[in-house]
Amino acid sequence: MPHEPRAGRALFLFLICLVPLLAGRAAAAAPSLPDDYRHAFEGGAANGAWGSGLAVGLVEGNEQAEWFFGKGVDGAAPDRDSAFEIGAATDVLTGVLVAQAVLEGKLRLGWTLRQILPADFPWHDDKLAATTVEDLVTQHTVLPSGPPNLFPLRADDPYADYRQNDLLAWLANAQLATTPAGTGYSILNGGVLGLLLARVYGDEYASLMSARILVSLGMTRTGFDDSNRLLPGRAFGQPVAHWHFDAFAAAAGLRSSVGDLLAFVRANLRPEGSSLRAALLLARQARGTDSRGGIGFGWNVHEVTVDQQSWPLVWRASVTGGFSTFIGFRTDRQQGLVLLSASATELAPIGLAWLSGEAAPGTPAPPYSPPSGQAARYPGLYRLLSGPELTVRNAGDALSAQMRGQPSWPLFPIADDVYATRGGAVFITFLRNVDEISGLLLRTNGVYVTAHRLSVRAPVLARTPIAVDPATLDDLLGDFELDAGMQLRVSRSADGVYARYTGASLLPMRSYAADRFSASDGADELLFRRDEHGKVSGVTAVLGGTERNAQPIHWQAPRLPAYTAPVAAE
Repeated sequence: MPHEPRAGRALFLFLICLVPLLAGRAAAAAPSLPDDYRHAFEGGAANGAWGSGLAVGLVEGNEQAEWFFGKGVDGAAPDRDSAFEIGAATDVLTGVLVAQAVLEGKLRLGWTLRQILPADFPWHDDKLAATTVEDLVTQHTVLPSGPPNLFPLRADDPYADYRQNDLLAWLANAQLATTPAGTGYSILNGGVLGLLLARVYGDEYASLMSARILVSLGMTRTGFDDSNRLLPGRAFGQPVAHWHFDAFAAAAGLRSSVGDLLAFVRANLRPEGSSLRAALLLARQARGTDSRGGIGFGWNVHEVTVDQQSWPLVWRASVTGGFSTFIGFRTDRQQGLVLLSASATELAPIGLAWLSGEAAPGTPAPPYSPPSGQAARYPGLYRLLSGPELTVRNAGDALSAQMRGQPSWPLFPIADDVYATRGGAVFITFLRNVDEISGLLLRTNGVYVTAHRLSVRAPVLARTPIAVDPATLDDLLGDFELDAGMQLRVSRSADGVYARYTGASLLPMRSYAADRFSASDGADELLFRRDEHGKVSGVTAVLGGTERNAQPIHWQAPRLPAYTAPVAAE
């Protein structure tokens, strides 16, 4: 047949051209792990810094590689499908969902809460009502770091019991501080965004995230449930409970894997192949700057200079009770990085150094194991140079610290003479004069203050508990407001009442006189007041020796009727 030789020749030429292409593709090496980073990761695995495992994922161009360190479930290292809490890194995925809602016309960045929530929503604070979608998604609000009506049932899972009705009650009744400290991260920003997204789409936030974002990106191992692949977390060398977020799911509730997050990073590096292309591009645009640099929709955006040209380094990091996360990428290098640890050892310094082309920061410190009885060295009354007094107490080899007028905070040992609060918001370094503890150095919000030790024993006011008729306790139960940022919830216990201050754990209290209750160490008391009719009119909370008056409050969650889109232009 006349066409057969011509067809054979065409096939031969095609194969000749294809061979170099295949050879080039085969020669493309997978990304390598730099020796200094490998040393840091292996060292952290050996000394326990990564808890039950560390997962590392790297994208370079069309290639990717994954590495795993440490021992996870059943002594095995984690793998690409092992699940980790990613905490506030959830914000970047919520940011993509917000961007998609903007592109679909469901939201506008300039719309305010007053426009999106019902016209008859009972706002108590006009500044809060004027908060825009853009303010929320770029963390540029002046909202407090958390709501005052957050009353954890368990200190080791602090957000699990905060429901949508609690969030609505806060929105309706909150009074923002008249002199806010400034903009900064608030879990409320993401929580409110989740509420708004659910409202404008008429669906639950979790369903929206799954159907519109996770499925589209092929992130099949990402969700809000405790899957059987979720690793156990650790902090301060000890196992800790998983965190759950309910009303704050949009801010911090996702669990994910290195495989899924690499898919997310690849979509950001080459969005042209994704159905979410426009949303991914919009979400990573820096729309303002603060001390951290540019801010996108959940992303931090830092400029790096290469050959006298600036390029964005886009990243987000998070630490929960027992997990740490870093996600970042650079489009100029087509490079993306995912770091996931089943411990609260912070990963941001490592991730930023790697993407910036710097040497590894070094092997992380191992979890600290204090010698038995060490906590007995530190109790006492300390006076800060700024004036206030701070009391350190020891109960069962566990330290706590309490400023006058504030609830106490548990302290966890991280090095010789160094303790921190859960999450690392406060660090205390005890100072020595030869072998005696003479004072301490308090670090909070980047500020250092020294304190002199006034006594070697914490003040204790012993109270003798008395029996109380359970029926008389019912009048005392309820919520009380100490100020705009702190509330008190009084609830029943088996033999008295529980006091729960904003963000603090349950504090059992026993009656020692009529309408008088004290904690076991006498440091905290509740003194109830009654009016002429015998009704409770308030309570005096004695916190570390300082009295603070609180008034009864009755926050109610407004009902939300069906949604009607605003007609006002952005």
